[in-house]
Amino acid sequence: MWVGAPGEDPPPGWVAGAPATGPGPDGAPGSQRAGSASAQAPTELLDLNTATQADLEELPDVGPVTAGRILQWREEHGAFTAVAELLEVSGIGERTLEQLEPLVTVAG
Repeated sequence: MWVGAPGEDPPPGWVAGAPATGPGPDGAPGSQRAGSASAQAPTELLDLNTATQADLEELPDVGPVTAGRILQWREEHGAFTAVAELLEVSGIGERTLEQLEPLVTVAG
C-alpha cells in the first residue's frame, strides 16, 4: 500500500487497486505491485479461427496440449461460430471459458 502526501504522485509502476504480486525489492512477499505492460490485458481479441498454436498458448490456462486440441477441433469441425463452442474441446470447462471469453472472438 502506498500513502503519499496530498498532491504527491505515486511511484512509477504503481497501479491503484492492483493486487500485490511477488516479492518486492525488500524481499517481502506481496510488496511489489502489478503494472507492467505484460500484465495488462491485450487490446485486440484473438480470433479462434485464425489463431496459431503459439497464439493460443498465450491465453490463460491454455498450454501446448489444449492449444493443439483447439486446432484439432477447428480442423475436424470447421470454423468456430461461437466462442462457447470451446466447451466442446476436451480440457476446456466453464471456468476456462469464462477466462477466455473476454480475450477471444470468432470473427474470421
